Amino acid sequence: MTELYKKWFIDRQFERAELFLKLTEKYKINTVLYPGSFVHITPSFYIPTAYYVDSDRKAKKFFANKSEVVELINKRKNYEQEPELHFFGQDYFKPLDIKERSIDLLISQYAGPISQACKRYLKKGGNLLVNNSHADAGIAALDSDYKLVGAVKFSNRKYTISEDNLDEYFYPKKDKELSIKYLSELGKGVGYTKTASSYIFEKCC
Repeated sequence: MTELYKKWFIDRQFERAELFLKLTEKYKINTVLYPGSFVHITPSFYIPTAYYVDSDRKAKKFFANKSEVVELINKRKNYEQEPELHFFGQDYFKPLDIKERSIDLLISQYAGPISQACKRYLKKGGNLLVNNSHADAGIAALDSDYKLVGAVKFSNRKYTISEDNLDEYFYPKKDKELSIKYLSELGKGVGYTKTASSYIFEKCC
């Protein structure tokens, strides 16, 4: 089953390993929650405790072979302790068996309004890594529980995290008043005058 990871992420050069390395170097991250993860286990190479959530049939089969998955992680992890791996084969809108306000990093990539559905699990001071494929970055930018603290840039196949001029992001190109409700119902990102590959928010409360 680990061939599935190779097919979707290694062969497509979409592991984003450098990004997770830079995140762990910059922020204190020991636990990660990744709803809509499919089989993207790259965060576990850098973060000891990981919770993956996906209702996809292939993802369920992949994580059912836990010993193989852990073996792959052990080959590439950059920390000393044994990786702690959890998988929930369900819709992330349903309650997860995770203590609220216990997670250091919440990942939202291509899977919907995770910033809202799973916010309760993210601790105060924890970080949200989010892109705008389903308007979730725009939603987080309007949510007073979050504060934008970084912009992820991808250029020349390199990831960088910038803290400069963050107040220039999330200005819509079209003169339209945006709201969390509107973007949630729209389900896709709107155009902004300045964009990044992903964004990093800090949970304020």
